[in-house]
Amino acid sequence: MEVEKISAAGIGNAALGTTAADLIKNLLTKEDNKPATKADLRRLESKLKRYPLIKNMNQNHLGQLAYFDMKLGILIYRFES
Repeated sequence: MEVEKISAAGIGNAALGTTAADLIKNLLTKEDNKPATKADLRRLESKLKRYPLIKNMNQNHLGQLAYFDMKLGILIYRFES
């Protein structure tokens, strides 16, 4: 049994093959199927408001609208702002 030796050409071929495979995979993967990055999550978080309106709840007896406080995780009532 013959053991293959490591050569610079072999390492170069392996690197080139890996790069080509990653490039092809990246080109063929739809944008919707790519994983989210930390930057994507930060961008999404910045777009979310802290107090989104709860549309399927009625106003309270003072006429205030229901909002959800995203930071505290509670329901609050306040006048529209």
